[in-house]
Formats: sequence, C-alpha cells, structure tokens
Amino acid sequence: MAGEGQMLRAAREEKQWSLRFTEDTTKIRIRYIQALEDEDYGILPGTTYVKGYLRTYAKHLGLNPDEIIQCYNDSEVPETIKVLETPDHHIPLKKRPFWVRPLVAGVTAVLAIGLVVGIAEWSHRTPEKLSNSAYSPTALPSAPPQTETVTPKQNTQETTPSAPPSVAAATQDGLTAQLVFTQPCWIVVQADGQPSFQGTFAAGTTKEVKGMSKIELVTVGNAGGVTVTLNGKALPSLGNSGQVLRNVIFTPDTLKTL
Repeated sequence: MAGEGQMLRAAREEKQWSLRFTEDTTKIRIRYIQALEDEDYGILPGTTYVKGYLRTYAKHLGLNPDEIIQCYNDSEVPETIKVLETPDHHIPLKKRPFWVRPLVAGVTAVLAIGLVVGIAEWSHRTPEKLSNSAYSPTALPSAPPQTETVTPKQNTQETTPSAPPSVAAATQDGLTAQLVFTQPCWIVVQADGQPSFQGTFAAGTTKEVKGMSKIELVTVGNAGGVTVTLNGKALPSLGNSGQVLRNVIFTPDTLKTL
C-alpha cells in the first residue's frame, strides 16, 4: 500500500466518524469508502472516478486533496504490453476447413427456429390452462345488525378540569439546543446518534438542533466562537477562541446542573 488509504482511514478514525456517518456526509457509498481506504480500486468504475472520490473524501476529512492524488499517482502501476517473441522463420497459420462456418450458421438457425416455435406453442397453451381453472371466492360473513342504545339524560353536569400550565410544561420531552456563532467556526453536530448538520458557519449565524435524549457536538473547531442555549437556558462558554473540542454531549441531566 502506498499510503493514501491509510491516511484517509486515520483521518476518519481521528474524527470518530462511523462508515454510515461518512457515507451520509460525503455522499460516497460505504463499499467505495472501504475500497478507498483499502486501496482496492478494482471495484470502482475507473481511474477518473477513483481520483474524484479520493479528492472529495480528502476535502471532507480536512486533508490536502493534491497530496492524496499524488500518492495515488505514485502507487498506480502502468499497464505493460506483452510482446510475443517468435522465431525468425514464419509459422503458417492453420486454416479452418471451408465447411465449418456454414455448418455453424446452419445449427444456429435451426436452434433459433426451434426456440421461436416453442415459445409460440407455450403462449397458446397457457391461456387455456388459466381459463380451465375455476376460482370461486369465499363469501364474506355479513356484519351483525347494529342496535342503538338510548340512555336517559341526566341533570348533573360533569366537568373535567384542565391541567395547569406548569404541569403541561413539565411533561414536555426532548432537548432543543440553539447555537449562535459569534466567530467563524467549523462544527459537526449529531442528535440521538444521527447526523444533524456540519460545516463552517460565519459570525451572526444561528442554528437549532433537536433530540430526544442526546445532542452531541462531535467536533467544534473554534470553542470561543459559539454560544449554546439548551431548552432556553444559557450554557457556560465552551472554551477559548481557536480551541478545538470533541464530543461535547448534552443530555437531560445537563439541564439539572443549570
């Protein structure tokens, strides 16, 4: 192996990306991702697709695409043309008898005619078999007659008290995180183990993510450039400007500490 596959796998494992998450992020099928990391390029459509996938995969992982392509070019083995060495004297080619080609053509024609006749005969017999087989559907049972039950009206009126607002608010489930970017920041976010969004967001951008049990900031490229509000409660600063964080997790227990 020349090294480009190992570089791609190491970068993916460093980011803690699963193959399914990588497929959703890069739009490259899992079997092609494994082929790129194993440098098993035989299952890909061709050299053009290999270089395109390598370049796309490297960009998403934050690697230098030109360096990956150069490693691939260095490892690519050019096809060699085998030269058949023959003695100085010419060996005459053995010619087939003149009657071989007509015989093959005749046998092929006979087989084709037999196939057409067999298909035509089968198609004529099939409708007859279908028409002779009778099918009688089973009668469905009739529904029992419906009767109306009349109950006398009562003078008493029953009222059901509505739940107070505090009880309704307490029964709400789930987590809602609002991210406000004060500086340019590259970030990868998951909700309940599923990819939510990722990318580089400029200052002034606001993103919202919802989850039932867990919201995870997989990677934060600039901890000081983003503020987080969880279910309406502001969280402390994630870190300093330029600091890189990984696997910042918010759960219902996080709300209890606020």
